[in-house]
Amino acid sequence: MTRRFEWRLWREPAGLFGAAVIGSGALWGRLWVTSPTTSGVCGCGDPSLFQWFLAWPAHAITTGHSLVFSRDLFHPSGINLLANTSVLALGVPLSPVTWLFGPVLTENVALLLAVPVAVVGMDLFLRRVTTSRLARIVLSAFYGFSPFVLASLTESHLMTAWIGVLPLLALGVLDAVAHDRRRARRGQVLLTAALVVQFFLSTELFLLCFLVAAIVLVLLGANSLAVRSAPRGAMTAARRLASPLVAAAILLVVPAYYALQGPRSLRGSVWGAGVDRSQWGSSLVDLVIPRAASGTAEQLIHASGYLGTPFVKIQLLGWGLLSVAVITAVWQWRDVVARIAALTALCCGVLALGPAEVAWAPWRLFARLPLLGNIVELRFLVFAMLALLVVVARGVARLEHLGRRGLIVGIAALAVIVVPVAVPEALGLPLHSEHVAIPEWWRTSHGPGVVLSYPFPAGLIQSPLTWQAQGAFGVALVGGSGPQGALSRAGADAAGTALLVNLSLHVTGRATATTASTAVIRAMVARDAVTEVVVPVTLHGSALVTGSPSIGAAAFFMETLGVDPVVDHGAWVFDLPSALPAPNLAPRQRVAQCTAAGASTQADALWSCLFPAAT
Repeated sequence: MTRRFEWRLWREPAGLFGAAVIGSGALWGRLWVTSPTTSGVCGCGDPSLFQWFLAWPAHAITTGHSLVFSRDLFHPSGINLLANTSVLALGVPLSPVTWLFGPVLTENVALLLAVPVAVVGMDLFLRRVTTSRLARIVLSAFYGFSPFVLASLTESHLMTAWIGVLPLLALGVLDAVAHDRRRARRGQVLLTAALVVQFFLSTELFLLCFLVAAIVLVLLGANSLAVRSAPRGAMTAARRLASPLVAAAILLVVPAYYALQGPRSLRGSVWGAGVDRSQWGSSLVDLVIPRAASGTAEQLIHASGYLGTPFVKIQLLGWGLLSVAVITAVWQWRDVVARIAALTALCCGVLALGPAEVAWAPWRLFARLPLLGNIVELRFLVFAMLALLVVVARGVARLEHLGRRGLIVGIAALAVIVVPVAVPEALGLPLHSEHVAIPEWWRTSHGPGVVLSYPFPAGLIQSPLTWQAQGAFGVALVGGSGPQGALSRAGADAAGTALLVNLSLHVTGRATATTASTAVIRAMVARDAVTEVVVPVTLHGSALVTGSPSIGAAAFFMETLGVDPVVDHGAWVFDLPSALPAPNLAPRQRVAQCTAAGASTQADALWSCLFPAAT
């Protein structure tokens, strides 16, 4: 094979990658030409959690810490990164970006590359199933810019935004069973590598890959029975697939065991006891009609950190894709590839339905099984979309063989697929981004120590994770977020965590210092070996960043800890002695007067206001 011929093979994916990078950057408006190192989706919510996950590998590599376990979050018990959505497959290779520019840019780079990787991955796969270049280009772009990807970007959900590995897994399978030995070896290597990468991107989608593969095998077996003939070369294909599967199993057996049974692994329901999973599926309408998230769904998205205009729902496939795929499947029913792909899409679509919308949703039966109960069935739809695109690609290639009229029909079909999805997506663009504010105290060098921060990091407010990551993990944090942040997993700290979450979130009905609450917090501080309580005087941003006004929290800690804080780099800093003085409860009326609006400008006078006799 000449070098010129090799370049021609890669010209299409290289061109698509470049165009997709430009398109992906354009999704964010002026972000990439203004301030990508200091602005992003948000310095709060789930974006903060993923900034932490992306920053940890860079810190671990330079300091010799473990890549898969850290006591710098949820101190002193720590966090198992493999049991959480730590996306180590991104954090490790992007470590140089973190070292040079910080975790905010690292997250922006990861979000930027999700689209072009998905586009190119789908293009490479479609080259094996269709001869139509037009279909490959259009459908690959549809996959990369699909609502499944873009809606994931809005919440910085990298584990679902990065779906470019999924078509590479399919490509690896196809090449591994190819007759050409060189291609087969290449496919075996690709399949092994893609499985390993997918595991460290999303263990949930990794598991779904095997469930969907089982569906495909059942369909192939049923097809063989229907035509009363065994698939040609079935045993050879099985032997060739066994090699990469065994290799991947050897490489992943220890990480998988660590995720399931290692320290701080998440046993049982990932999101804690009593979680309502009825909203995890899709309705039939949302698959077809573009609708922005509203009601509870919109609240969840805002709570996850996206503060822009609600985007179209992640499950949208579009009436165009579904109708064209159905027509193509009926027309090309004798095409085994199109038939199996259509049936796979149907199975995945049915499994994605939620019991809240469809009473007979079948996944509720499987959700009772171990591990499967933690799967968000909505995510079956990415496999349904992939299969539907295969059906359409086969049909467009067939149309092109019919001549000019067939080509025109193919172009029209592709337009019908793209337009009903692209137009509602465009209404939500550009994607919202904002300045990621870091309090002054967290921008300075600190440590070692253990900090109880205000606002307290938990399920809703996660901004302290950004601050800790931006500060290069100079101090450890009490509390944290993600699935491990469920109150049911707080153990002995459950009562203290509930008080601190209330203190962070509420203005009316806010926790106050009482004899009972001071005992709970002081016990928590001692148990977790806290060395400092840090309450920034002034916080900027949304309520997801700042929590409730911090002066009330400062007064709460003054009363609870009995310690007069110093004002250091714009924060009340309580340096805790080994033995705390007695609590000092002030009259409620005086607390209200001292913490009234405007009093926060007198940061160093708050103690004197609360306890005039002590001065």
